[in-house]
Amino acid sequence: MDDSKRNSFILKIAKMIENDNISLDEHDPKILEKYYDILGNEVETTGNHIMDREITREIVNEAFLYLKMQNTTDIDPVKEGDRFAAGFS
Repeated sequence: MDDSKRNSFILKIAKMIENDNISLDEHDPKILEKYYDILGNEVETTGNHIMDREITREIVNEAFLYLKMQNTTDIDPVKEGDRFAAGFS
């Protein structure tokens, strides 16, 4: 999947998360499953169900990260990436 398509999926899911008023720290699998399923129907399949599912999870997680970073104005995500579970080093 190219970057522009991936980014459009991230923005689409981020908008849904905002519209649903979901906490950016949400971890409930039942709530997250909604976004995995929505995205899973749109992501190009690789033919490997496990890999496809992992790609959708990554994109949903990136959408949450995107929203967290967007809502933080005074933190450098490169220096404090661990606060966002980004793992930047």
